[in-house]
Amino acid sequence: MSNALVLRPAPGPRRHALAITAVIAVVLVIGGVMAGGRPALFTGIGLALLLAAAIAVYLRRSHIVVTPTEISVRGLWFHRRRDRADAASILRTKVVQPGAAPAETIVLFDPDQRALLRINGALFSVADLDRLVDHLDLPVAGSEGPVSAGQFAREQPGASSWVERHMLAFILLCALGFAVVAVVVGTVIAALSG
Repeated sequence: MSNALVLRPAPGPRRHALAITAVIAVVLVIGGVMAGGRPALFTGIGLALLLAAAIAVYLRRSHIVVTPTEISVRGLWFHRRRDRADAASILRTKVVQPGAAPAETIVLFDPDQRALLRINGALFSVADLDRLVDHLDLPVAGSEGPVSAGQFAREQPGASSWVERHMLAFILLCALGFAVVAVVVGTVIAALSG
């Protein structure tokens, strides 16, 4: 891949993600102990291991690759590829998610100003994102300061995710999904050990 730019998660954001994962895993195990009984403990340990495995895979798979013909962004569940020739401009801003620090966000637009590709820069260093923008060599626009996820969704509807446009619904769905998984796993473990 000559003339290719490859960016991987920076050490600082990696450590931060792993630290958060460790804290959540400890809370899950403590919750299992506090709930009493081996089924609850095994459920807590199982969920902690599942979370740790998902974060490890996410950090290993995540990367950005820019070749002379393509821009590719890979995460845990997705791999987005766009023709580099379709990119006409860049929006670079910091988006603040509820309860989180501002995350650098880069959006590539086509010549008609439709969002072509969005890159969440939370895992990457500012220097690497600077290298990405310089490597793409496109006109860059930005906001004065950090913007909320809701404000970003209103200003850039084509670039915002469903999650940003429906944050409360997403949080409720995650909580419901987590509760269902915990009950199902707990029930299975109780049935097998009882």
